[in-house]
Amino acid sequence: MNYVGYLNAALLLCVTCSAPAQVAGGANLSFKQLTAIAFQQNLDLQIKEKQAQGQMAGEDIAFTELLPSMSLTSGRFQTLQNTVSPAEEQTSYATSVVLSQPIYQPTIWANWRKSQLRNARADSSLSKQRQSLMFQLKQAWYNLLKEQVLHNEAVDSLARLKQHRKNAQEFYSAGKIWRNDVLQAHVRVSKGEQDIYAAQNRLALAKSTINILMNRDLMTPFNPQGQMQHIAFTSNFKSLLKQALVNRLELKQSEIDIELATKDLEIAEAQLWPTVSLSLSSGVSANGADYNPAALETTVSLNMSWNFWQWGQTNKAIDAAELDLSIEKLRAEQQKVLVMSQVQSAFLTVMEAQKSLNVSEQALKQAEENFRVSEIRYKEQLGSSNDVLDAQDLLTSTKITRVSALSRYLTALAELDLAIGAPVTF
Repeated sequence: MNYVGYLNAALLLCVTCSAPAQVAGGANLSFKQLTAIAFQQNLDLQIKEKQAQGQMAGEDIAFTELLPSMSLTSGRFQTLQNTVSPAEEQTSYATSVVLSQPIYQPTIWANWRKSQLRNARADSSLSKQRQSLMFQLKQAWYNLLKEQVLHNEAVDSLARLKQHRKNAQEFYSAGKIWRNDVLQAHVRVSKGEQDIYAAQNRLALAKSTINILMNRDLMTPFNPQGQMQHIAFTSNFKSLLKQALVNRLELKQSEIDIELATKDLEIAEAQLWPTVSLSLSSGVSANGADYNPAALETTVSLNMSWNFWQWGQTNKAIDAAELDLSIEKLRAEQQKVLVMSQVQSAFLTVMEAQKSLNVSEQALKQAEENFRVSEIRYKEQLGSSNDVLDAQDLLTSTKITRVSALSRYLTALAELDLAIGAPVTF
């Protein structure tokens, strides 16, 4: 199984596994469901879609410039003075319909091709926004699941602290411990209650982040249906880099930018050559406004226009266009290096997060055993209250470390998915 397969499996587990105890109220939403909502309602995505539609309209406009155009002219002509033959001073009327068709106009053709390239670039930007939205959703989802687990752990931690306080009160009543141990247990319960309040706030903010991505009210309640799972990662850097060089939309956009600069150069060079157009005109003229009697005249003309001297303006425009083309080629090389660097950074982040997760899982097992032993020793009066509280703190911190490490690991996989330009599937 390749990297994309592993990530898809991770998402499948996230949306199919049952979630732990949920806060009451609100609809149940899986990752697949909230993704479907976000891809319909996200504002950034809607903006990119509108921009793509605008570029498509621009392509249609540019194409119509290649088609024949028709115009109607009508006018009244008055001869004000004729010194040769004053008797011929008169008023005339003329109406004509003109059909024009460009035959050789490289600028119009190049502009149409540029509009096609801009349309392709807009589509690429839309796809890139989809990839970015998917990453943001994964990042926010893993953070939400993490905060949910941390909230549940805060509840469990408070329950353990309350049980310890109960045990301390019983031992104090039996005269087995000092009152100071009971007071210390009360203080720790108060701190545990504060921790729950802070965990609730972080959970609410995590939900708000997803509501923003779904373009919903910040306070819209929902219950996330999913659970983070550790998925093995075995892909190598070379294969990931190969995928990135093929799939990354930024590299494809760089190719389009080079083609656009090439078209600008063609437009500049076209100024060195003449343009040719065909014109068909049919009109009537008469001495009266009622066109009776009227003379019908139809003409066909082939027109050539050539600006063969502009004081070096065209040559300077060509030089500027060639310079812009060279710049776009350099930017493409720069973008390629940047993509390779991003893939390397994301790959190393995944490897680091994977090792950190393995260490945290081992530490959690040891902390659970340490807490179990400390409780037994305390009940048997072989250990102190501080030993139990220290073991409780260690257990809580290692659980937090483990779930945070798992969240970072899954987020790192999502970031690597973005870095290699994997297609969006949901």
